[in-house]
Amino acid sequence: MNRFVNLIGYQEAITRISKYKWNPVGDVTANVSGSLGMISTEDIFAKMPLPTRVRSLVDGYAIRSLDSTGASAENPIHFKIIGRKEAGSGKKLNISSGECVEIYTGASLPKGCDAVIMAEYASTVSGGITITEELSPGTNVSKVGEDIEKDFQIIHKGDQIGSFHITAMLSTGTSKIRVKRTINVGVFSTGNELFSSSADSIKNTAETAVKTFFESPFLKVTKLGKCHDNAEEISKKVKHSIDSMDAMVITGGTSLGRYDLVPEALSGIAETIFGGVRIRPGRTAALYSLSGKPVFSVSGFPSSAIISLWLFLPHYIKAVTGINDSSRRRMMQLATGLHSKAGYTTVIPVRISDNNRMKISPVSSGGSVRMADMLKADGLAVVPDNVEGYPENEIVEVHEVR
Repeated sequence: MNRFVNLIGYQEAITRISKYKWNPVGDVTANVSGSLGMISTEDIFAKMPLPTRVRSLVDGYAIRSLDSTGASAENPIHFKIIGRKEAGSGKKLNISSGECVEIYTGASLPKGCDAVIMAEYASTVSGGITITEELSPGTNVSKVGEDIEKDFQIIHKGDQIGSFHITAMLSTGTSKIRVKRTINVGVFSTGNELFSSSADSIKNTAETAVKTFFESPFLKVTKLGKCHDNAEEISKKVKHSIDSMDAMVITGGTSLGRYDLVPEALSGIAETIFGGVRIRPGRTAALYSLSGKPVFSVSGFPSSAIISLWLFLPHYIKAVTGINDSSRRRMMQLATGLHSKAGYTTVIPVRISDNNRMKISPVSSGGSVRMADMLKADGLAVVPDNVEGYPENEIVEVHEVR
């Protein structure tokens, strides 16, 4: 019952994860169109400007702006229509003074034109139009490179690829990109109570919680089932599964109880990176290395398991992929104070206050976190170990988790 008496601090645990020489995760080439959510391993620059040609922003008539000089209600100016251009049309039209081209949104401007008058501001007459306003060069025109200039950096190495990244890359000539291959994480649960033969049997929901919370386009979580409270069985499960995985997660089997046998099962086959951290909840979280791959051991309670992995798993991912921080964070004001235990990094579920949408309130006190607390939470606040909570109206950082 005394295996967790020498707990390390949260920052020390992060340092150990970040500095350990884990097995590298390789790169693969992906189609840009199918790379959403993946992690780029290269910088991407625009190969061409967007747009590549001067084009119309409206439906109307392309003219030479100089020809509109002096146009007014008292002095309408007439233009002869010499042709029509739609988006995608390669038709070449050259205009002379006093001429215009009927043009549609997205179509490239005919040679010599530098402005477009909107259709609703032009009066049609036989064979042409009449306008009553002067146009300056560039009116209703999108210039070359106005959206994206050539050589503009679209994505940085380590960025998680988003929808606008994809659109920009495809629009400026990039169809392939090097990305980190999918990280494969296996998860299984331990506990006699997870089997139907137990008089006190319960459902094995922890591994499903881990899968649904952490799985993403760059991380696949595979459910590996369950084990009895038996050190040999747990050890065999890990050794049998580790070759096909990049990392593993074991839920349950890591607490003060005499039947929590994960430390015993792994101590003989793996290197202990840390065993117990001063965090609440989840102080019994442990990390091992087997064949250069991490094995995380966390609580069997789904909410505590999620929070422990939320604190540690991203640091392993960053260590092997170089991903830039993509977590969603907001600075928000407390409607009520947050209380924490000195010496422990404390994670507290918070929700947006019903009375004031700009403030947050704690859902729980930051000790054990119930499933109901996570259901109510809009985010998580992390209180450092050198702070005994925060007073009302303090501005704190909130991590969105929904």
